[in-house]
Amino acid sequence: MMTSYYRPRISGLPESWYAGQELWRVTGVGPKDIDVAQFYDAFTPLIPMQLEEYGFCGVGEGVAFCEGGDRIRLGGEIPCNTSGGHLSEAYIHGMNLIAEAVRQIRGTSTAQVKDVELSLVTGGLGVPTSALLLRR
Repeated sequence: MMTSYYRPRISGLPESWYAGQELWRVTGVGPKDIDVAQFYDAFTPLIPMQLEEYGFCGVGEGVAFCEGGDRIRLGGEIPCNTSGGHLSEAYIHGMNLIAEAVRQIRGTSTAQVKDVELSLVTGGLGVPTSALLLRR
């Protein structure tokens, strides 16, 4: 978003789209395989935008996907930021997201998703970004 001023569509995160495409290609899995996601969330709109860019929903559907919270909470289609993320836990540039992804894999989270096999972590947005997939 910090570098989106002259793009045809400023409501997206193309860096995240590219990171997601490469992640899915390298790992051989896709959004439907992910059990829990720890999205970089320095600002609230980044969650629905990343849901779109990583393929959990279509472009323009992220806000509706999050509406009411049922699809992104424990027991939902894709539980997100189970430790609170940057907005509710701590903003330490993603280190807390990695720690929570590890806890989910180990089965030791205070907000544990049942039978986690794959835990997604995303990095900072609007700059060169990253994505990490942890597998049990």
